[in-house]
Amino acid sequence: MPSAPTPSIIAPVRDDPAVPTTRLLSLDAFRGLVIVLMFLVNVAGNDPAFPSWFAHRGWNEARHGQGLADFVFPWFLFVVGASIPLSMTAGRGAKRSAVSRLAAAFRRGIAIYLLGTLLWCATIAFNPATPITIEVLLHWDILPLIGFAYFLGVVLWLLPWWTCVMIVVGILAAKWAILTQISHPDAGTLDWAQRLTFQDWLRRELGWFGTLLTQGLPSVAVVLLGSLSMQVLRHNQTTPAKRSIVLVAGGAMLVALSWGWHTLWYLHPSIGMPFSKDYFTSSYVLLAAGSGAMILGALHEICDVRRVSSLGPLRVLGMNAIAIYLASELLWKMVLTRWHMACPDASSAWMITALRSWLHHAIGSTAGSWALVALYIFAYWLLAAWMHRRSLFLRL
Repeated sequence: MPSAPTPSIIAPVRDDPAVPTTRLLSLDAFRGLVIVLMFLVNVAGNDPAFPSWFAHRGWNEARHGQGLADFVFPWFLFVVGASIPLSMTAGRGAKRSAVSRLAAAFRRGIAIYLLGTLLWCATIAFNPATPITIEVLLHWDILPLIGFAYFLGVVLWLLPWWTCVMIVVGILAAKWAILTQISHPDAGTLDWAQRLTFQDWLRRELGWFGTLLTQGLPSVAVVLLGSLSMQVLRHNQTTPAKRSIVLVAGGAMLVALSWGWHTLWYLHPSIGMPFSKDYFTSSYVLLAAGSGAMILGALHEICDVRRVSSLGPLRVLGMNAIAIYLASELLWKMVLTRWHMACPDASSAWMITALRSWLHHAIGSTAGSWALVALYIFAYWLLAAWMHRRSLFLRL
């Protein structure tokens, strides 16, 4: 008799009743970890008390690179993608038709996009040079990109898993081509340092739609890789421990590939590609998704397989991540950075500056800066704990 085919570890599991539908503690913990990381790098900023690799690399004089802060946004995307298979089969999408799932995903994507618009209004509201008009709806930022990537991630999740893999490969290949193979149409050359890439031209000529193509589609790639990672953890024909190992190993392979691609850029710029959050490069996508898969696999082993710890403090933040993110951003933009005090060199946000100065005086500059971050995180954790105790969860 012919032997039964070996099941693929990546094969998606749809509405299979044999697959456990209990909430994954590891996913909530990962979401909470990203919130903590966001607070850490935001408050740390360029404070010399923190390592230089904490801060965003950004443009970095056209050298780009990867700082700890540059993991926050793509890890949010990765977690959003990892949540899709769960919500579509055991959560908000359970027992719904494909059309109903898409309609619900569209409404949620629009809601997230509009919340991003609200945050942008809070950002520009105090500047007379940037009046709030209907054009604020055409501004891409973190939440609008997440909303778009979530909706398209749900659409593509309904397709066979190998289709998602092909789409990810296509997006990565397209990004590589427009950044390294196609000259800037006006300049006739390709020069990253002068911002003369085909991507720069697309964003300038197409505006909102150009950013959708050049930033939105790589965001979708990270979401899809998150969804595929969750498919590994939900594979009902392998043991939970094996799923964790496979996910960590697969993530490590993506990280290794991304580092090779990044390093190759310094040797052969027409072949390699640097880590760049500004350009959302393909190597950046692989690094973010690969490291995200490794963390999710490790947390799955700790929380869901061995049950060494449920990581409750992180999960308290993770289960209300969108509420805590909105509260912190609105408070920061409309209060903490708007109340100012006169300083010898400039004016700065008085509440943060005053607390930092007091802590520096009390326990030293390094310890004081770390204590400030710890207090900031703890304050929002208390808010999340209060909401958790009262079963208050923001659902979009």
